[in-house]
Amino acid sequence: MSSIMPGRLLGSMTPRDRRALGIVGGFLFAIAAYTQLIEPLVFRFESALERRDRAEHASSGYTQKIRMLPRREHRLAELEREMSTLSAYFAPDVAAQSAPTESLIDELTAYASISGVRLRQLVPDVETLPDAQGRIHDLELTGDYPSLRRYLYLLETSPRRFDLAELEMSPPKEGGSRIRVRFFDPAPTSSPSGAPSGVEPLMIGVYGTADDLPVYVAREAGDFATADVVVNLMPAGSPQLSVSRLLSGELDAVVASLYDIMRYRLAGVPLQVVMPLGQLPLATSLITETNSGVDELAALAGKTLGLESHGMAEVLLLQLLFESGMSRSDIDIVYLDRRAMVRHLKSGLVDAVLVSGLNKAGLAYLGLQEIERFAAGNSDWQSYLVAHADSLSRFPRRWQAVATALFATTKRLQAKDPSAVELADNWLRYRNTGAAASALSEVRFIEAAQAGQLLGSDADFGLDPLQDLLLELGEEVPDTSRDELVNEAWLQATLEHVGDN
Repeated sequence: MSSIMPGRLLGSMTPRDRRALGIVGGFLFAIAAYTQLIEPLVFRFESALERRDRAEHASSGYTQKIRMLPRREHRLAELEREMSTLSAYFAPDVAAQSAPTESLIDELTAYASISGVRLRQLVPDVETLPDAQGRIHDLELTGDYPSLRRYLYLLETSPRRFDLAELEMSPPKEGGSRIRVRFFDPAPTSSPSGAPSGVEPLMIGVYGTADDLPVYVAREAGDFATADVVVNLMPAGSPQLSVSRLLSGELDAVVASLYDIMRYRLAGVPLQVVMPLGQLPLATSLITETNSGVDELAALAGKTLGLESHGMAEVLLLQLLFESGMSRSDIDIVYLDRRAMVRHLKSGLVDAVLVSGLNKAGLAYLGLQEIERFAAGNSDWQSYLVAHADSLSRFPRRWQAVATALFATTKRLQAKDPSAVELADNWLRYRNTGAAASALSEVRFIEAAQAGQLLGSDADFGLDPLQDLLLELGEEVPDTSRDELVNEAWLQATLEHVGDN
């Protein structure tokens, strides 16, 4: 029945209708064939085209990245250098950490000297934060607006990472404005000295440089403890601060050059030379910012020069000024540590710096240039450990123990002992121990057998030639001699004690 019905329908249709029905059937068949057979092929073809386009796009991207790879590697190296420079700049200052409050006073006083403000009052540790490691300090300053602004700039860009919490400024009056600053200092409070109960530690002033390196290494390596003596370190600060700390008894001893010894004696500090520590190269470089307009020392007349606060660089500067027809009064000298020199030079607060033992590798990177390099007739200068005469007379056996420990330390430093070099890297704040070893190769540390010769005669001690030179340069010279500075009986007893150990 079902097969008869289509046949009757087709039979009853006209030829024209059957042709139309065939066309419709063919059309439907074509559509079915397209959707079932051709459309999947077209879809796969379009997908293949899209995949090819994506592959070409990715390929072009990879090609571009490959072409950019050398440039990116170069930029990465630049960023790594910048990061290492910042890390070295913000690295903890071991000398400052030994006495945070004293180093804070040193830094804030140096800022006042550079900026021209007057530091009216400093109240350290007015507040501590229980949830954060650090202290709050109060500071009161007076000066004109530009100098106050310079001081605040120095405070905010300090490597100690001070954070200003409050700032109050009074209206300008005659003589300038007055501001009060409360700021956060992340430096921790002083840790206990570790001295046994009832034992007063010996305080030695240091600068964080190669000439006082043996003192730090002896303390950290346990040489002082082995010698049964307790030693603490404190930043010696500027020449004025180190003098006041020696006179007040804050410091029992300090690491100094022969010129520093004369400066202390001129201020009335009774000193005795405990021992020589090391001989360092005596050469300085005059550094300015690139395109600063300063092309020689004579161009610094009326300008500000940054100078290291210890050593023999100042003597060399006085000679150079004398040869140029100038004197100390023709330039403004501010005493800075090595790390602060670059920052203040880049910020324009000083016009030039005179640096000894310069590593010239990073000058161009820092945007600095060496204008002149000066070397003295003598190729090096001697670093001494000098003690207040009262401390030496009160604790002679302790100072003998200190000398014993330091001679043992200098022997390891001279031999480039790996543990000593690692400690030197920490003290000198270089980025790697290779740089520290290179710096140590330029220093000759003194052994016990050489100490007696260096201190045993006027000719080897070299005090008289230096006094004559300073007199010729118009400088004040203390009335002192080697016999007053070197106690030969104590020295021989100490050397015998060192030999026995």
